[in-house]
Amino acid sequence: MAKESRFNRRFTALLWIILIFMILVLWSLFISGPNRIKEAVEAQNIAVIEKKVPGIKGVTVHQFDYKTYQGYTSKKLYWFDANGKIITTRKMSTLDYDKAEKMAADNYGIKAESIELGYGYDNPCYVIQGKWDMILIDYDTFERVYQRELQ
Repeated sequence: MAKESRFNRRFTALLWIILIFMILVLWSLFISGPNRIKEAVEAQNIAVIEKKVPGIKGVTVHQFDYKTYQGYTSKKLYWFDANGKIITTRKMSTLDYDKAEKMAADNYGIKAESIELGYGYDNPCYVIQGKWDMILIDYDTFERVYQRELQ
């Protein structure tokens, strides 16, 4: 009887070890795997962008209607599609975060906690996030493209 009891405990411990191992494997496949693939794809896209525009800095990703990348050189701002193709450019001298921030506060009551460049439905935008709201303001016209409450 004692041998059977010892065997049962060892067998149960072995089953627990197998279960934990299976959970770790599934976790790495279904959680870590897709994230690593996403990171690799983004790194490839950024490499394409850096090859097309030598000296580009500050490449960021923005996801709104679709994924875009933004970056800049000393003279130009660039917006790229998900494949690294240039969508549009603007002269660096046209960048006006202060005006966009003022428009968001004065016209829509959103006090900016962060402001960055992004891409709206079909135009470059300032992406302004307040404490409770997010607004996209058209880069050229400073008109609202999209607004929503954050939760």
